[in-house]
Amino acid sequence: MELAYKKILLKSCLIYLFIPVSCEKVENLELHLDSIDSNEYYSEEIIPGNFLMIYGKWRLYDVSGGYSGEGYNPDYDYMEIKNIGIYGLVRSDSLFEYGKIQLRSSENYPEDYLPVALTPDFYGSKEAKMNPRERFLYLKGKDSLNMISPCCDRYNYHYIRVR
Repeated sequence: MELAYKKILLKSCLIYLFIPVSCEKVENLELHLDSIDSNEYYSEEIIPGNFLMIYGKWRLYDVSGGYSGEGYNPDYDYMEIKNIGIYGLVRSDSLFEYGKIQLRSSENYPEDYLPVALTPDFYGSKEAKMNPRERFLYLKGKDSLNMISPCCDRYNYHYIRVR
């Protein structure tokens, strides 16, 4: 009985030792965009303060809209957004497109929509189907990001935060 107690105690101690290490790895998750200088396009922050939560890694889980309203199966896995105004698209753990985020006029639009254009600098093997590049970014809470098309019969992209 004493041996069984020691085994349980030893396992419990090992679990408590490794939990902080595994959590630390998740927080230090690297972005594919980390190799690109933050000042590549802009020398100071362009994103308004109430939208700074867009920075991070976002998993694309749905594409809605289009002529039929049914969308299509996502053709990439993640979007990464890095300060200052840099975006990247990731497919099969490879960065296949990156470029700058350009702000558009926000007149006549609700405050919680940020009009942007994604202007690519680099394409990998296959371009994303995202056309046109003008979108509204809409943050829903801290963990949901939607890129809404500004016009009818276009596609909307829905993301969930990874980091």
